[in-house]
Amino acid sequence: MITAETIMAILSFVAVTGIVLAVALLIRDLRRPDQDVQRRLDLGLRGLQSDPAWKRTYPKSGRIDQAFYSLIEGSGRKIDQQTAMAIVIGFAVIGCAAPLLLLENLLAAAAGLLLGAMLPICWWGYWRARRLQAMRDNLPETLDLLADSIRAGQTLEQASGLVAQSVPAPLNEEFGYCVSQLKLGHPPVAVMERMAWRIPLPEFKIFTTAVVVHQQTGGNLSLLAHRLAGSARDRQHFHGHIKAVTAAGRFSVVGMTLGTLIALMVLAGIRPEYLQDFLNHRLGPPLLLMAGVLLVVGIVWVWQTLKVRF
Repeated sequence: MITAETIMAILSFVAVTGIVLAVALLIRDLRRPDQDVQRRLDLGLRGLQSDPAWKRTYPKSGRIDQAFYSLIEGSGRKIDQQTAMAIVIGFAVIGCAAPLLLLENLLAAAAGLLLGAMLPICWWGYWRARRLQAMRDNLPETLDLLADSIRAGQTLEQASGLVAQSVPAPLNEEFGYCVSQLKLGHPPVAVMERMAWRIPLPEFKIFTTAVVVHQQTGGNLSLLAHRLAGSARDRQHFHGHIKAVTAAGRFSVVGMTLGTLIALMVLAGIRPEYLQDFLNHRLGPPLLLMAGVLLVVGIVWVWQTLKVRF
């Protein structure tokens, strides 16, 4: 039977979560100095989406849908958006049904629903971060090789084919796909648009815009590629420096989070009656939920503080 305390706990959890998300989105919008720069980088691509296949693959829907499509595309997993959405729904249903059937607790079922839905999203986010880091590490050499090939008189298709054979994954896959699309007769503008979507790095977006302009008006593309390669190396060195400087803070957050969870499990194993009395108290579940929400807020806060956009 659902008690009044359970209903109040659920409503408190939903309210606190909504307020935290709203405040986090507001702070993010106010603290994004690179928003105008990003808009200018995308300016050369937004008006050029003329390929029908591109529009079918990436529908112009809401921001949440676009973020979800970008996550799946950026992770490099060989699944489409419908399959990914089915996976998220399946994990959410399993996470909700397991505690509801085993514990007969509505509050645990709500937490399981949220946890089950977040598990595949976090998994794809992990692979997206790894894939993006691999692209960032190999982008300077890739741009140098493109510049040398174009300076030698090769076409964009020939230069992309050479890059696909020389650079490591995942950039070789992207340029291999670029070559196959160019051989099929797709316009270079549409092909570069898709590559800019799948390689979300500022230097490559600038290079993509330069290729689009070069197709229309001409210009020294090889010189720009060499300069972008130097800029990518500077960014790579800067990110390495920031990662080394903030290592202590990041490890502190990981240590405190794992320490809290381990201490809770040890207490449950040594003195389970203490934890049971706490959960049976009318203020126990709301306080536990509040502690979990504050823990997540602290992790996100520290992560955003240590994250440097350059």
